[in-house]
Amino acid sequence: MAITRESPRDTAPNLVNWLVRTAAFCAFYAGQSVVINFSQFLGLLLWPFSKAYYQYYILQTQKSFGVLLMAINQFFAPSNFVITTDDSAKDVIKQTWNGAKVELNIPERIVLIANHQIYADWLYIWCFAYLANAHGAIKIILKDSLKWMPLFGWVSKDLMLRAFVARYFRLGMQFFQFIFLKRNWASDQENMDRTLGNLANSKDPLWLLIFPEGTLVSECTRKISKIYADKNNLVDQKHLLLPRSTGLHFCTEKLQKSVEWMYDLTIGLEGVKPGEYPEDIYTLRRIYFEGRYPPNIHVHIRRFRTSDLPSDENKFTEWLRARWNEKDMLMTEFYVNGRFTSIYGKPKIVPARLNSVFELGQIWYFIIPLAPIIWYFVNAYEFALPKI
Repeated sequence: MAITRESPRDTAPNLVNWLVRTAAFCAFYAGQSVVINFSQFLGLLLWPFSKAYYQYYILQTQKSFGVLLMAINQFFAPSNFVITTDDSAKDVIKQTWNGAKVELNIPERIVLIANHQIYADWLYIWCFAYLANAHGAIKIILKDSLKWMPLFGWVSKDLMLRAFVARYFRLGMQFFQFIFLKRNWASDQENMDRTLGNLANSKDPLWLLIFPEGTLVSECTRKISKIYADKNNLVDQKHLLLPRSTGLHFCTEKLQKSVEWMYDLTIGLEGVKPGEYPEDIYTLRRIYFEGRYPPNIHVHIRRFRTSDLPSDENKFTEWLRARWNEKDMLMTEFYVNGRFTSIYGKPKIVPARLNSVFELGQIWYFIIPLAPIIWYFVNAYEFALPKI
């Protein structure tokens, strides 16, 4: 039986509603993001005094950004996570002692992979991490082009909104030590080796997110994937793209001694019909400016022990393609039944919302510890001014 809520995907807003939503979203998101970015730059003042305190401070700004992402979903695109698992991840879902709240029981340090359907995937996964109190641990592997995306881009489809979001996101993600790839292994390897080496030697929480497909599923990318599959005598996917294994294999090898598990998320978006491409239905503009968002985000969880993964790169590639074939069958099941199969009999439904709206206060009050340092530099500057 499908889990359904009334979907707003086909309900276009009138002009007044669109203007109000757009203005409210821009003011809310940009206002909070500016505060977080400003706080991050102020945090650089801590570096000369204590590197450890600086890193802890940046971790708090990342948590605050995770809170902001959950808030914009709660206020502008309210959805539920519909969570299912297979037997490998049967202990992932837990409830509080009184049964009032569902939480995720996931280790502090994991490698996380997922299928990539819409630009909001990273946002939904960050909100998913919030349910495990890991919204300060996310590290995302991204295309290098996102690092320097300007404030305004081409005004077609939702590119301007993507640029608007990225304008404030890109500053933060560089502080957050995200990994940027140029899709050229010769130039990417050194950067990944350095960053992953630091992460491997750290004991801090880590959710390293990578999308093995490398890009969104679309009519164009599906054709490219099919051509490659036919040329190399591989099983083609119906709903996904063939995964790229080089970067993921490198990550698992570098982190194997400090990360025990790889978690695999298969994500299905309610409101997408068989044969449709999710990004054609749920663009960032439609989700946040027009109020046409997926009412339920279905997440099926599997996990694999990193020590059991093939160390040989060719065998790892075969292993990953086999998992992606299974994932494609899961997507077929989702489009037929409207849900994934769960070992629990029925899925666990968790609203994508903050534990308390007062958490938004974190965005403002965590800069308080900087007040003495700011005061010190202001006084030092005034003391250095010539007396008239």
